[in-house]
Amino acid sequence: MKHLRLFTRILAATLLVGTVRSADPSVEERLKALEQQVQALAKENTDLKKELGWKDNKAPVLVQPLGKETKLIVGGFVQAQGEFGHAADPRWAGVKDRFYFRRARICVQGSFAEDFDFKAEVELGANSLSASTGLSARPNEVYISWRKFPEAIVRFGQIKSAFGAEQLASDTKLLAIERTLPNDRLTDGRQLGFCLNGEVLDKKVGYLVSLQNGNGINTSANDNSKFQKAARVYFTPLATNDDRVVFGVNGLWTDDAGVAKSGFGFTGNLFTGERSAWGVDGLWHHGSLDLSAEWLHNTFKPAGSVEFEADGWSATAAYYLVPGKVQGVLRHEEFDPNTGVGGNTIRSWTVGLNYLIKGEDLRLMIDYIYGEVPGSTTDGGRLLTRMQVLF
Repeated sequence: MKHLRLFTRILAATLLVGTVRSADPSVEERLKALEQQVQALAKENTDLKKELGWKDNKAPVLVQPLGKETKLIVGGFVQAQGEFGHAADPRWAGVKDRFYFRRARICVQGSFAEDFDFKAEVELGANSLSASTGLSARPNEVYISWRKFPEAIVRFGQIKSAFGAEQLASDTKLLAIERTLPNDRLTDGRQLGFCLNGEVLDKKVGYLVSLQNGNGINTSANDNSKFQKAARVYFTPLATNDDRVVFGVNGLWTDDAGVAKSGFGFTGNLFTGERSAWGVDGLWHHGSLDLSAEWLHNTFKPAGSVEFEADGWSATAAYYLVPGKVQGVLRHEEFDPNTGVGGNTIRSWTVGLNYLIKGEDLRLMIDYIYGEVPGSTTDGGRLLTRMQVLF
């Protein structure tokens, strides 16, 4: 009986070994699998060479970072524009039909493992609606940031002030070709200074505060050794894939000495005195629909003259007629350069169409602006067209 049990166990073990051996791949199968892997690697290598720009067997010249940064990016964007018709508002006064580069920027940006990042951007386009000659390359946005704490990011450089939702929006993501007249007149652009920003309470509340020279872009001087102060707080009560709601409030305070401020009747468009501003804004994104509105208010206290106030507002609606591709835009805006004087409010309507060929990377835009400028004999409609390329 014992011999029978032993024989049975030996037979079972023999059958098990045979089964395992039969499951193992043969030498031919292993060689075939290796050959397939080599072919896949060769194809991947060829595709990578094409992406990197190899010509025959000659390797391309690659840009190498001079420092020890962990990430380095070279890019930019171009906005080629054509404009035709009348002056829809004072920004186009005396401007003829034209073709030009509204913006043409090249930037280098990167980051270090120690929570520092940087950006150096050069403007090669007009970067202005006014008709000007002798354009040359000049710094646009240049900064160094320390991101150790996401709730308190420190940034120094030539950057935007913490005032105005539309002003702070990216130039490549605007729903209409141009920002509104109230934004251009009542907010300030980039200038040298320091800012602190972050988000708290599970990113529902964000803030931005800035301390800057206060006298405009591309100058290392300060007009009067005093600094412009601005602050913005925004609240996001709803943020899902389909819905996003944001409310913001901001303020600005400065003491100026000969700072450029157009549209208010100052001699030479230069303002000297105290200026304060505040504004509120809201945004609702719901599927294919985007609604936004902003109201801005400035108080001017000119040196040796009478204090006055100016304000303006705008409301914009955008809807994707073809999801992700064709977007219609409708906007109304009003700007009053002096609320104490009647009959001087400038109004305009904008109707636009955006064709997103490849998101914001390739976008065609066309806007028609009809403006009403009190006392002007040249107001009316202006057609704007733009081709945008990000690289």
